[in-house]
Amino acid sequence: MASQTPAKTILVVEDEPDMSIFLSNLLSANGFCPICANSKEDGLKKAKDRCPDLIIMNAMLPGESGIRFYQILRTSDHLCHIPVIMLSTLDSSTFYRCPGAKRSPTGRPIPEAEAYLQKPPEAEELLGIINRLCMA
Repeated sequence: MASQTPAKTILVVEDEPDMSIFLSNLLSANGFCPICANSKEDGLKKAKDRCPDLIIMNAMLPGESGIRFYQILRTSDHLCHIPVIMLSTLDSSTFYRCPGAKRSPTGRPIPEAEAYLQKPPEAEELLGIINRLCMA
């Protein structure tokens, strides 16, 4: 009997309930194991505890939490290897002009996310990116 590979775990950090439900349902329906968090703090705890294969995050979490969450991910020795897909109502060039989006508080450069999509994302485009990043 052939063994099945375990479902890839994807952390969704999204404070908008409708978007979180949409992403969770889309991921589950396509064979992924979603873990949902609705804040920077919850997202960081779940990222550290579960070490997901991929993170989908709202770039504009309340306050500057989205930017700070991304800074922490990219500067953490334990989390920096996890690919990130950012979702936002802002286009990527506007987001990356925000203070802190490309530099940590210590001045260390922060790489851009592996993908950046405007909300609401097209399901097929998002799934294509997820499959590409999870198979890499």
